[in-house]
Amino acid sequence: MKDQRALHYYERLLPLGTKCDVFISLSEVAEKLCTTTRHSRTLLQELQQRQWLTWQPKVGRNQRSVIHLAFERAEIRQVLARVQIEAGYYENAMTFLEDDQQQFAALLRQTSGAIVREDQLHIQLTYRRVFDELLPHTPLRNSERFLVRQVYACLTGCDKEGQLTPQLSHAWTSNEDATIWRFYIRPQLKFHSGELITAALIKDLFEQLRGLPEYREELSHVVAISFTKQSVTFELSSPDLGFAALLSDLRYSIQPPKQISSPIVATIDGSGAFQVVEQSDERLRLQANDFYFGLRSLTDTVTIWQLANTPSERIQLGHYDQPNLLDRPDYLIENHSDVQESTQTRIENGCLYMLFNTASQQQLTLAQRRWLASVLSPETILQHDQLSELLMASIPAHNFLPSWTQIKPCQPEPASLPSCLDIAVYDHLVIKDCAQVMKHTLNQMGIDCTINVYSLEEMHKLSQHRQLSEPLVIASFNVDDNLPISVYRWLMSDSILHQGLSDDASAWLRAEMISLRESSQVTQYLAKLESIATTMHYQNWLTPLFHHRQTLRWKGVLQGVSITDWSWPDFRNVWIEDELEQ
Repeated sequence: MKDQRALHYYERLLPLGTKCDVFISLSEVAEKLCTTTRHSRTLLQELQQRQWLTWQPKVGRNQRSVIHLAFERAEIRQVLARVQIEAGYYENAMTFLEDDQQQFAALLRQTSGAIVREDQLHIQLTYRRVFDELLPHTPLRNSERFLVRQVYACLTGCDKEGQLTPQLSHAWTSNEDATIWRFYIRPQLKFHSGELITAALIKDLFEQLRGLPEYREELSHVVAISFTKQSVTFELSSPDLGFAALLSDLRYSIQPPKQISSPIVATIDGSGAFQVVEQSDERLRLQANDFYFGLRSLTDTVTIWQLANTPSERIQLGHYDQPNLLDRPDYLIENHSDVQESTQTRIENGCLYMLFNTASQQQLTLAQRRWLASVLSPETILQHDQLSELLMASIPAHNFLPSWTQIKPCQPEPASLPSCLDIAVYDHLVIKDCAQVMKHTLNQMGIDCTINVYSLEEMHKLSQHRQLSEPLVIASFNVDDNLPISVYRWLMSDSILHQGLSDDASAWLRAEMISLRESSQVTQYLAKLESIATTMHYQNWLTPLFHHRQTLRWKGVLQGVSITDWSWPDFRNVWIEDELEQ
């Protein structure tokens, strides 16, 4: 009997009462079920096999049997909905829940994790907000950056030490002074749509990228791009020893050029290990790309449900906080109660920072900036009551990378401050939380403060035209798996950062970046970038606030689980060991 039909009969018995013994004759049961006594006996046996009720029949005419219904109406529907969710039939689950979104969201959180269905490994997660479009050339938040890495590939790869690996380009060369770089493209590469990835297409892509605002500075030395059947050549006006590493950045992910020129992208078309099957306000679904140039993902599909009130600093690959009614071996995917829970915690590279905006009409002096950095320090913020869980899980930052030398300035002299100091932020939970604490502190000092919240895209557009007018800006410095290039690109090209700097400071910083790329290998970048960034911190052009502490939890039956640079699990390498057949 199908679940829906069984539920139909079970709910007819509910008026008898639940979770207690009911003495009733078989004829009375038949009347409740609107069927014959013979058929009612069959139905009771089947419902008992499902463990929905227990039935103790009595022999003899008009003898009263004992029936004990195990679940209330809402409980049995949740049990059935959970089974459907675990099987991947989400629409059926909603039917059982009668379109109750809150119950559906709660069950999705309880069933987050990995499951094997039809010999394929599926991962289901929940996340607290709707993802932006996964387009590499647009401003991206941390989680979108991770997902872009799953959906796209680059010409090259670069690790945190600056070591390069081949991706869509299997080899590359440069002339002696590093002004001509040639990349050799693997044959028969395809986008997820099936469109061929050719050298001509890659040339067109980079021509379009050169015209975008946040690419102009770092590609300003590219004077010509040419191609042959299997190679693309870049001619530079000045040396760039790290040009091959620059192209490892996710902003240079290989995508169809039409995704840049088209105002609306109906379907994301990538080149990476996962293909976007669906992206909506409810969920993101990824499917492993069987034709990926590298090693195919061990995970076949990933579904990320976008739900409010899901803590985003903790990703769980397992089942937690389950109501007692669902804590039953026959309804759990992972039914090994003795399996050890595992946890990985890391401090993210990068940080939240406060920028003193020189484009504001309120020009702050060095003494004022130092005093504000002191009274609005991360330690002061953490002393505030009623902080969000995400902010409480953060670590005070004393430099822009946690591995860099911690800078702890001396206590400055108090300085008189303007009567009003507004704060610009983008729509990010921890950033807005920081801003609220800063506003409270400034108000206590007798300073008026308004917090202006923008989308990340709006903030970037305003900053590109130096139109952010607030004297204080709180933003995020995001770092990817190619650490030295991520830091270089932020200092060279980030529009929010350069919006806040004076013209002289911005010109100095870019001159330092050009000197770095002309004279240094990528493996030498970080030491020199630390010196440059520390100078900016010492001058109080900006001040770091917090590093995020990120936690990944999973059950021990999962293998190959690791936390990535974006603090998401590495989908590609998760697997479950087969049980030996007896």
